[in-house]
Amino acid sequence: MKQRQWDRLLVKLIGIILINALIATIAFLIMGYSISMYYIRNETTPEPLTSNLAFLTVTFITIFIFVIGFSLMMRKTLRKITYLSSEIERIASGDLGRTVEVEGRDELASLGQSVNWMSKQLQHLFEKERAHEEERNQLFSNLSHDLRTPLTSIRGYLQLLESERAVTDVERSHFNVLNEKTAQLEQLLDQLMDVNRLYSSQVTLLKHRMNISLLTTQLVHEMGPLFEEAGSRISINVQSDLYIEADQDQLIRVFQNLMSNALKYATPGGPIELTLVERDEHVLWQLCNETTPQTIASIDHLFDRTYRVDASRGETPGDGLGLSIARQIMLLHEGTLTAYASGENRICFEACFRIERDYNSSIE
Repeated sequence: MKQRQWDRLLVKLIGIILINALIATIAFLIMGYSISMYYIRNETTPEPLTSNLAFLTVTFITIFIFVIGFSLMMRKTLRKITYLSSEIERIASGDLGRTVEVEGRDELASLGQSVNWMSKQLQHLFEKERAHEEERNQLFSNLSHDLRTPLTSIRGYLQLLESERAVTDVERSHFNVLNEKTAQLEQLLDQLMDVNRLYSSQVTLLKHRMNISLLTTQLVHEMGPLFEEAGSRISINVQSDLYIEADQDQLIRVFQNLMSNALKYATPGGPIELTLVERDEHVLWQLCNETTPQTIASIDHLFDRTYRVDASRGETPGDGLGLSIARQIMLLHEGTLTAYASGENRICFEACFRIERDYNSSIE
């Protein structure tokens, strides 16, 4: 059925072209005949230059007649196409559920009906996905609250068992493992709560003007011993006195997550490069390191919640939430956090902040 409608539209278009071509041809013949009769009545022969000019003038007028006739016949159709195009752009921009006015019973009216159906389907799918997202966030919240109570009890009983009697070195080692795993579970619950708050926009940023250059240098100094312990060499190239508007505590969390991620997945002994520069009205915070081919192959999924590289091996610590939380914090700052491969086995994480020129201009 749809194919037939578009076939009719094509036949209609060809018919309009043929009609206007016929009208233009008739006009061309009439003008040519009139010019010829003029010279015949006056018994004169036109000069070659005059003949060429006359031919070009008649040709131009013929083309003009064709264009005007085609425009007049297609005006209504073109207006409908322009209207549908603008409405589709609005729907694509996020105005889901928007409908277009359908006039007549021609092919474009059928297209308008299809656009309305598409818009309603997109709105339905979006609302369904949003409902699922709310359900997931509620599940995270419920799990965090329901699991925290038994974990608190487990920690309390562990402390009670340790304090009731003297324990052997083996028993103390077992208790240490239990306490460590309990602490990891509590940390995971905290992460789940943070994810729930960040993705449900329950976090209010306390932004202020801050020196991101100084902050980056301090974090590298604080985490330096961890890099040395892991056998990694970190080099920094920080442009001095770069200021942005941000929540310092949340930003520290982003940078610490990225640095910790480099510690976990960087090639042992390989170089880690941290760069902070201003470029094209933006501040770019970039961390690059050598890594495994598995990490490079997983770049498209690194920011997915609970995704971990080599998770099946269970060798790498972490809960898979750090990068997801870091990206969401960057989005709340109206910035971006991306990952890309730079070389065969080299990965770079780049946090991009927009510079407020009113602040930047006041830097001393």
